[in-house]
Amino acid sequence: MEKSMYFAGVGGQGLQVLGKTIAEVANEKGMYVTYSPKYGTSKRGGLTSCFVTISDEPIGNPRKRKQDLLLVMEPKAYQQFRHDVKPGGVMVVNSTLVPETEEPDEGVRMVKVPLHGVCAELGNTKVISSVALGAVVELLTDIFPEKEDFREFMLRQLSKRPDLLELNKKAFEAGNNAMLENLK
Repeated sequence: MEKSMYFAGVGGQGLQVLGKTIAEVANEKGMYVTYSPKYGTSKRGGLTSCFVTISDEPIGNPRKRKQDLLLVMEPKAYQQFRHDVKPGGVMVVNSTLVPETEEPDEGVRMVKVPLHGVCAELGNTKVISSVALGAVVELLTDIFPEKEDFREFMLRQLSKRPDLLELNKKAFEAGNNAMLENLK
């Protein structure tokens, strides 16, 4: 089993936190994992992305040409990477910021989830990584049947900020619920 993922958007959308969290949980579970960040020329607002590959065997190439799972958070990332999904793979589109999409490539499932819309409902866009994590883990249940492992890891990471724990719990759950609604 090997699953390759690519998360793309702009700085400040929580993509590096998302990728690191998935990689850390996979590592805790004793899996082989690679996390490979990619940054544009500017941090906040510039293109940023990361590759995460999880496997039960050693990983040869951490950056795959085609992904099993692609998350695109904004229009430029969508246009640049929308063809980088394997047949049988899933492309998750942040429909709040990418309302216009084309048909996905043959054999690719597109799931539109309003990730920033969920943040707006919660009243705080700073929890986007928790919303995205809640959404993405629903697509990883074949590897991680206990999606609560991700929520618990996230909360452990936030233990130094107890004022943010409840909001991030809500963000994770809201992201997961939004994914479930859009998978129907």
